[in-house]
Amino acid sequence: MAQKKSRLFPVAFLAAKATLAALKLTNHEGGTLPGFIAEAIDPAFLGDIAKPEQVVFITGTNGKTTTNNLLNDLLADNGYQTVTNRVGGNISSGFASSFAKNATWKGASKTKLAVMEFDELSGPRIFPYLQPDILSVTNLFRDTFSRSATPDYVFDVMDKGIPASTHLILNADDMISCRLAPQCTHRTYYSIARLADDTADPVGIVSDLTACPKCGGKLKWDYAHLRHLGHATCEECGYTNPTPDYEVISVEPETGKFVVKEHCHEGAPTYEYKLNSYSIVNLYNLFVAIVTAREMGLAPATIAASLQRVNIASSRYNEIDYNGRRLISMASKGENDTATSVTIDILRKQPGDKAIIIMIADAYMAKAKDQTEYIGWYYQTDFEFLQDPSVKQVIIYGDTSLDLQLRLRLAGVDPAKTFVANSPEETADLVDLNACQHVFYAHGLYNGGIADISRNRIIERLKQMEASNE
Repeated sequence: MAQKKSRLFPVAFLAAKATLAALKLTNHEGGTLPGFIAEAIDPAFLGDIAKPEQVVFITGTNGKTTTNNLLNDLLADNGYQTVTNRVGGNISSGFASSFAKNATWKGASKTKLAVMEFDELSGPRIFPYLQPDILSVTNLFRDTFSRSATPDYVFDVMDKGIPASTHLILNADDMISCRLAPQCTHRTYYSIARLADDTADPVGIVSDLTACPKCGGKLKWDYAHLRHLGHATCEECGYTNPTPDYEVISVEPETGKFVVKEHCHEGAPTYEYKLNSYSIVNLYNLFVAIVTAREMGLAPATIAASLQRVNIASSRYNEIDYNGRRLISMASKGENDTATSVTIDILRKQPGDKAIIIMIADAYMAKAKDQTEYIGWYYQTDFEFLQDPSVKQVIIYGDTSLDLQLRLRLAGVDPAKTFVANSPEETADLVDLNACQHVFYAHGLYNGGIADISRNRIIERLKQMEASNE
């Protein structure tokens, strides 16, 4: 028997549809506004709106957007039509907007499948109205402090609300998130085996896992891939990582090829896939997308074939080769020490002498009269990586540049190679192109346009140098 809809639903639905039409007419992509209006009229709108037959959520501190986009691209490449929130938001109003857009004017769902990014703290608002069939979790790290506090807080919010009927796909290498929602008995674990460049224990100023999450005892580490992602055993209670159903057993960083062993299937078969730009972060993101696709029924050969056409989005990683000079820009989540530390670590390990331009200040918050960017996360980020002798220059741009300059001093970065720019163009002009063969950008998610301005200026300078040498 169908659930009775709120009497306010027809008004809310028409308001959402009208808002979507108006936004399209004015060349706006949508976002959360239609859903915000609908939920203001009918608080139960998310429960009343028609939804696809199967709903898949992707969540986690880092990687959920990339993983969601990858999974949607894989499915689209194989003829699946999905409703997603790639453009909209990952909170309740964003879901409401996406489902309203996906509904016909008669209220029916246009598609049978939804694959959506899900904000970790949105469960209490969403789960009463929408129970996902599959919930894939990338990881849990500390995030924006002013919103997410600590990983323990986020864990508690998620842990209590996930419906028992949901199939969980969990990162066995993350001893925090792999313990989520014991009420969910359908659980699939994925893991990356020991790699050649692993460390003996977590590396970084801070660690989100300093003791056994079960008893508080001392952890004995076998290896760590990235911060606390790895394999450990508690010396007190014996708690350790879950046994994986899917495991990356070998990786070729040079070619991007990696092999997945499926322990959960008869004979534990192995399958090879290819990553277009190797890093441990990209490997995790693609791996969870593959595991989710496999659990949805896609064949390994089908996935491998699709990866020849779709892969990690260039908005997060973009590289231009200009006559042997590499110009790389990498985006990382703002106010997130793990994401930024990983970005800096990847860039400093690239071969050759380089300049690294840092654009991580929140430009939107700087303009807000009622907000101040929390800079405490600078002191949880591994700027010590910039001591690397191959990093010849560090150039800072943004409204918190002086705060970051102080942090670099405390990180032991040579003041003689640290510069503060007052404009995107000046970041390019400050680069010593004789000392630096390559120029790399570490920027916030919403600072990509600023990085492009600087990189285009670098290319102009290189062209001028070539012309003057002719």
